[in-house]
Amino acid sequence: MADNPNDTFRLLLPLKLHLDEDKYGNSHFKVVIKNMTQNEVFSYDISPELLFTHFPLEKSFSNGELNNYYQNKNIFEQEFLIDTSILTNNHSKKLYELIDEKSIVSIAGWKRTFLKEAKYLNCYLLEQNDIKLIIPEFAIAIYYYFRFSEMREAALDCNLEDLYVMCTPDRDDAKIVLPTPRNDEDAAFIHRYACNKIAQKEFDNIGKYINNYLKFMRELDIDKEIEDIPIKANFPVKQQFSIETRCSILTNEEKGEKYYFVHEILNDYSDIGFDKFTKIIEQNKTITSVDEFENLPKVDKEIPENITEILKGKPATKKYTQTHHRKDKKKSCGSLHGIEIEHETITKDILVNILKIYQEQNNGESIDHSLTESSNKGEKNIGKIVISSEFEKEVEERNPLNEIDNFTVFKQYSSFLSQQSAFKNFSISNVQYLTETKIRDTDEINKRCKIKKRQRQYITVTFQYENKYVGLLELENYPSSAAASWVIVSKDTYITKQIFNNFIELFLKENLSTNTLKYTYKAPIKFTTKNHERNEELSKEQLTKWLAGLIGKIKI
Repeated sequence: MADNPNDTFRLLLPLKLHLDEDKYGNSHFKVVIKNMTQNEVFSYDISPELLFTHFPLEKSFSNGELNNYYQNKNIFEQEFLIDTSILTNNHSKKLYELIDEKSIVSIAGWKRTFLKEAKYLNCYLLEQNDIKLIIPEFAIAIYYYFRFSEMREAALDCNLEDLYVMCTPDRDDAKIVLPTPRNDEDAAFIHRYACNKIAQKEFDNIGKYINNYLKFMRELDIDKEIEDIPIKANFPVKQQFSIETRCSILTNEEKGEKYYFVHEILNDYSDIGFDKFTKIIEQNKTITSVDEFENLPKVDKEIPENITEILKGKPATKKYTQTHHRKDKKKSCGSLHGIEIEHETITKDILVNILKIYQEQNNGESIDHSLTESSNKGEKNIGKIVISSEFEKEVEERNPLNEIDNFTVFKQYSSFLSQQSAFKNFSISNVQYLTETKIRDTDEINKRCKIKKRQRQYITVTFQYENKYVGLLELENYPSSAAASWVIVSKDTYITKQIFNNFIELFLKENLSTNTLKYTYKAPIKFTTKNHERNEELSKEQLTKWLAGLIGKIKI
């Protein structure tokens, strides 16, 4: 698209989730795109939230802006009443089970290029009042779980608690404390995921599905290269409600059936879980963009009498009205219609005091992150409260562990490797740290340099096998990320520290993925990766299986 910015493009269909094996939270949708000007269809990796905030499916763009050329006249807006409480696995279908190939090709740009992948899109089929409704799971994922970048990262990494500090689930007076300014809609969605068990489970399932899928596939073949996985998402609520959509009518000519196919969920009217809502922004944060500044609350001088002493801040009250949350988006969040919303700010020291009081009320017992009742006596009491463990860790100033789980596993493999007579000149390094590195031609520090707000660690191993020199590099990673070591092989030279540094620079400064490195460096120095387990205590069978797989990688 960058090569032809003046052409008109339409984003048509997300096919799969293209994994960033280093950090699942940075994964992208593989999206079918059509250059309408040149009648060409291709795929491109796009951050899922951009399909919510900037580039709705089946709308035309040029130079990153909407235009009125090549409009799809088959797309129309339609409201549907759905009941998600009845959805079971029987309602989950592959797209080819519902509509014929001609219809699938029609939504993939009228080209058969991506037919094979499009056929296997995960969808829900709802039938009611003689209406057959297909809701692809990518539409659910975009609207409910990928509303902004940090939510996408939290969902894919199973890290919901990164999005909030604490919240109260009281329907009559719900509150949420956020570490970063958010608009009312996004704050409400975060509150739902933090305080509703069903919604929280479905939020976590976004990331858990990745791990379960990879585990299943690697049990079949541990060395199978998996770059893309199906898009999977469920509704976060189990109830009857209306959704507003952009859809088209597709057919199955063999069965003589017609279906409404949802390209985009515009709005929903599900129960958000409260009748009054207070959004509290943690102060001591630096405003870095105009969007963040515009999200800050308007502050009035009076303090409402019904604000408890412990949560008094600088409030501003309003009834919710729809706002333009995204380009060309007129509808916003029906779930908030009529909800009274207040805005406040709060300082870190007050938050720390709240946590201390809550701990005291629980008699020093460890905090259960489920909902807990406190005493109703005394003005400093806090009722039900959900506290982010990330905030607790920050308050307790816990030091990071010296051993990371994938390091523990990697050292077991390395120890086993060193005991094998076929491997000569074995050497393992101490823990080393990645340096802060800017991505080339930008002022942006590559996020891969850090983990848990500190410099990321790595370990290297070198040895000789037959006539080849081999280096392994194990990067510290998140428990939710892939467990895979770098494997560097050469026939001509020892794998030196400089060679490791060269690949690290490509990974950080050039921002190349490990998959790109694999395809680029095959000779005279080969780069590949070797998947491994995460078990704390590996069996002899697992160690032997890993070693056999490693030997298979040492080919050049």
